[in-house]
Amino acid sequence: MKPESQYQSLLHAIKDTYTKGRHEAIKAARQKLVLTYWAIGKHIVEYEQKGNEKAEYGSRILERLSRDLSH
Repeated sequence: MKPESQYQSLLHAIKDTYTKGRHEAIKAARQKLVLTYWAIGKHIVEYEQKGNEKAEYGSRILERLSRDLSH
């Protein structure tokens, strides 16, 4: 194999490895974010329900959380 074709093979292997690794990292980060958002939702539901089957309406907890988390 000529040096130039060896170099092209190396270049292709590096690009392929980088692309695959990048996609796997993005996928893992997205999966973690989904789990994080699910856990946040669970905290809110548990807080609002206070052990009851249904939450009380009109507590405005989301408005308050939104305001407090924005600061």
